[in-house]
Amino acid sequence: MADFGTISLMAALAVCVYGSVIPHFGVKTNNWNLIRSAQNASILSFFLISVASYVLIYSLVTSDFSIFYVWSHSSTDMPLIYKITSFWGGLEGSLLFWILVQSFFAMIVAFRYQYSNREIIPYVITTLNAILAFLLVLLIGWSNPLDLQAIIPKEGQGLNPLLQNPAMAIHPPSLYLGFIGFSVPFAFAMGGLIRGKLDNEWVLTTRRWTLMSWYFLSAGLILGGQWAYEELGWGGFWAWDPVENAALMPWLTGTAFLHSVMIQEKRNMLKIWNVVLIITTFGLTIVGTFLTRSGIINSVHSFTQSEIGPAFLVYLALVLVAGFAFLFKRIQLLESDYKIESVLCRENVFLAQNILLVGIAFTVLLGTTFPLLAEAVRGTKLSIQAPFFNTITAPMGYALLILMGIGMLIPWRRSSLENFRRNFQNPSIFATLGTIFLVWFFYGKSLQWGVYIILWSTIFVTSTILLELILATQMKAKQTKSNFIIGFYYVILRNRRRYGGLLIHFGVVLMFLGFAGTFFGIEKDLTLEVGESKEIGNYRLEFKNIGEFMSGNARHRAAIINVYDSDNNFLEILKPAKSFYPTQPQPLTEVAIRRTFLEDLYLIFSSENAKEENSITIKVYINPLVGWAWAALPIFTIGIGICLTYRPKSLIAHELVHKERYMAINKSL
Repeated sequence: MADFGTISLMAALAVCVYGSVIPHFGVKTNNWNLIRSAQNASILSFFLISVASYVLIYSLVTSDFSIFYVWSHSSTDMPLIYKITSFWGGLEGSLLFWILVQSFFAMIVAFRYQYSNREIIPYVITTLNAILAFLLVLLIGWSNPLDLQAIIPKEGQGLNPLLQNPAMAIHPPSLYLGFIGFSVPFAFAMGGLIRGKLDNEWVLTTRRWTLMSWYFLSAGLILGGQWAYEELGWGGFWAWDPVENAALMPWLTGTAFLHSVMIQEKRNMLKIWNVVLIITTFGLTIVGTFLTRSGIINSVHSFTQSEIGPAFLVYLALVLVAGFAFLFKRIQLLESDYKIESVLCRENVFLAQNILLVGIAFTVLLGTTFPLLAEAVRGTKLSIQAPFFNTITAPMGYALLILMGIGMLIPWRRSSLENFRRNFQNPSIFATLGTIFLVWFFYGKSLQWGVYIILWSTIFVTSTILLELILATQMKAKQTKSNFIIGFYYVILRNRRRYGGLLIHFGVVLMFLGFAGTFFGIEKDLTLEVGESKEIGNYRLEFKNIGEFMSGNARHRAAIINVYDSDNNFLEILKPAKSFYPTQPQPLTEVAIRRTFLEDLYLIFSSENAKEENSITIKVYINPLVGWAWAALPIFTIGIGICLTYRPKSLIAHELVHKERYMAINKSL
């Protein structure tokens, strides 16, 4: 089966090479049958890669240790779900999963746009197949997960216990979907540059692809933070780890791209900037892939040392050189049709947001790669820690949050000072009064100035969203002579794109509130004997005893802690533990968390004290509002779902014209 899977991968490589070369000849000879054959090649390559993927998954599930990858990332004692997630738990398997998703997207593009975008689709197919061919060369040549070993062991090494977490069943695939999804708008941009067709059609066509890519990347980041919070046992969820940064950078530039293409769609402006952004975003996904798979950084998120790291640097150079060369060649076709007419307009707000987003991305890129460059050039090992990132990016983040609210208050093209003042007045009053109330509520606590900015900004943005929804709903209910609920339904239905976006903005507000909670958390080490209790915050913790139990394929040695509130009411039993896995020599930390609407009580079993019998040390965190950051994900999901139901009428009409023309040509032939 392993040999059959490898042969399928080799056949897929041949098909991808064909699909990346033949569209050019189809364009040169005006032979659409050649282009259709390349579209069919994209479909065939997906099925060939699916065969190889099935072989690997079947081997993982059945514990076929004759395959080296199965032996090194699986074991017979693992639950079925983690045997399946081992597919992307290692370097070679994750690369095959990446190729599987990439081929699936290429197939969808080839099938979905067989009638539309006829001028640029040949080179879109060429670009996507070329990406696939490159990845398949790396997989077959250096990182084949179906390689066999001569001696077949009876037991495997098992998946890293840190990856045996439910979030890891979703977190890596979400990131891959986000990373790979941006290759589609990149391919359309390259097709437009090569063919010299640079109107708004490629932007409208790829809008849903960009939205979905952004959503999956957002989901991957949030789930990754949740995994780090629950599994790594350090009390936080973001540490500016290089691999975390690698996923954040394309998210930032992708967010900028999502906003700036709205200006191109509505005002035919920023065309050059949008092409630069999508090339940069796709390039940053390659940077992230390089950081994760090169082995040059020490991170719990990264894979081991690999020979394919330098190949990704060459790939990045080729993408950037080719992309910007085509851009320079066609730059005159991308000149804006209009200019900004006023200082007070939504275009300027979006432009300021773009500058801030790209500025944060550049800061993260500099802080992540500078230590690597310093070590490569001078042999000096440097470490840039969280204070650097926080000091520079926090003010830009606060400014972004405020601009998010301001952008909703200003119309396109121009706005008068009086109109701006009238729209700005009520949200500002609500934000100021709300902040004063919260300052009174937190009286006696020493809070950083950033907390007050976040509180004011989040109330400002939330009130802006609510006021717009309420006023629009009341007006629509009055027009239709219906009640508030029917009016609200009609408001959302008539402008799904805008109100879906506002819901996503509210999700961002929740994320900022989750970040704000880190400013006034509590952290303390407690040493307890059996039967002893101590107070921290609004809780009293009582140590009952040490208990052992099995969970999955691990033995847990846990501290049994009774939790009481300040009024001595029993709340819950928490069991922070040390877990022992059969394939791992060292125990791992299993945290215990009590979640409430306003805060988390977070316990870590630090140690059993040898000198004092029946005595333990636990580390206690009280993390306010942290759950609000996770709540952003379902809000994003609903908002993106609403946005995806909208399709521009001009795009629908354009596709119908192309389809009718194609059918007429086929009928005549």
